[in-house]
Amino acid sequence: MLLALLVAMVATGCADSPPLPEIVVEQVSEPSPTPTLVPRPSATPLPTRVPPTPTPTLPALSIWVAEEGPALTTVQALFADLAQRADLELEVVPRPPDGLRLSIATASVRGEPLPDLIWGHQEDLAGLLIDGHLQPVPDALRSTEALPALLTTATYDGLLWGVPVLARNSLLLLYNRELIEAAPATSDELIVRARAARNPMTAGLVMAWTDPHWVLPWLHAFGGAPTDPAGATITLNTPAMTATLNLMRELYTAAPTNGDSYARGQRLFAQEYAAFAIDGDWALPRYRAVSETLELGIAPLPMVPATGKAPLAPLGGTYLMVTTGLEPSGLADVATLAALLNEPEVQFTLARELERLPAQQAVLSQLVNSDDPALAAAARRAAEAPGLPPTQAVRCALYGINAWMGRLLAGTLEVNQAPLNMQREAEACLSRF
Repeated sequence: MLLALLVAMVATGCADSPPLPEIVVEQVSEPSPTPTLVPRPSATPLPTRVPPTPTPTLPALSIWVAEEGPALTTVQALFADLAQRADLELEVVPRPPDGLRLSIATASVRGEPLPDLIWGHQEDLAGLLIDGHLQPVPDALRSTEALPALLTTATYDGLLWGVPVLARNSLLLLYNRELIEAAPATSDELIVRARAARNPMTAGLVMAWTDPHWVLPWLHAFGGAPTDPAGATITLNTPAMTATLNLMRELYTAAPTNGDSYARGQRLFAQEYAAFAIDGDWALPRYRAVSETLELGIAPLPMVPATGKAPLAPLGGTYLMVTTGLEPSGLADVATLAALLNEPEVQFTLARELERLPAQQAVLSQLVNSDDPALAAAARRAAEAPGLPPTQAVRCALYGINAWMGRLLAGTLEVNQAPLNMQREAEACLSRF
């Protein structure tokens, strides 16, 4: 039907046009000079009343968290709980631990807003401080109960640049209990027993031999340090460093014969081809995951008889850092969050779940007799451990040590010459900044 109608319309349009009818124009006596607009009818207004004042919505505090795996899950759950307790709105954004500094730099270059807070580690703090992305923590947030090493590691120019939450980077003496009955009490005993355990199939002792972090505990035991307390002056060319390097040479006689790298040493110990290992608290999950049969013994590093002091690695830590993106109005919320993180129950729970030390000294006593041998060993002397200020001089001092340790252990550099070489290398590094 519709098709027929369309055909008819087309046919009509094509036919000859009929004559036009006569057009009659009706005359209007009084034309209006302008068109009249008809107003739209308006709705009857409701009775006037004062609207309620809306509750202002506070912006969420954004936190970038440099954790991954189970640790990230733990921290996310923690912040969810703290936000509820403090009636805060928190936006937690995961970031890869190895790429946090790059992520911040990229956001800054692109003009994107920085997070208000960062949950990261001491190396993040040092790097972001150099990059100018942090603001100092208010004095009110400086805890007098925090471990001294953690305060040192976050202090520059008299200001604190991060709130300590947890401590880490302890070095421990690990031993295979099927090969070693008990941990040695002194460094001399360690040398003797590691040499005795060494054979063509088994290494006596493995560690990261050239890494400064493995050298500094012994330097501390001999009364030395890589820099002055402020982290401004490099202090490697000292009798304490000479004694330290001599001890490292003695320990090295028990090293693996075919390759002494850190990664190879870890594999040998995990596969039960090494009697002793000096390694960090962060490495324990790896050993437990690689081998279900390894009888792992854990102890503090043995005392140095010449000084009667224990070798203690510089502690690093996990910090809550305030970025330059946070407005002053948000500092009150940061103070609330920091206070909750320092609560003993929160500290203890984090220490157990993340296998790190609490930042608050009062909680350490709960871990000294812990059923976790690693936490117990690390907690025993954590209050005495040194820290490394986040300065360029410290970074250059570590570079100087690393640059010459390989030649020292290979026997191509004399022990008495090595401290001077390390000092000069570090000073040359510092002169470039």
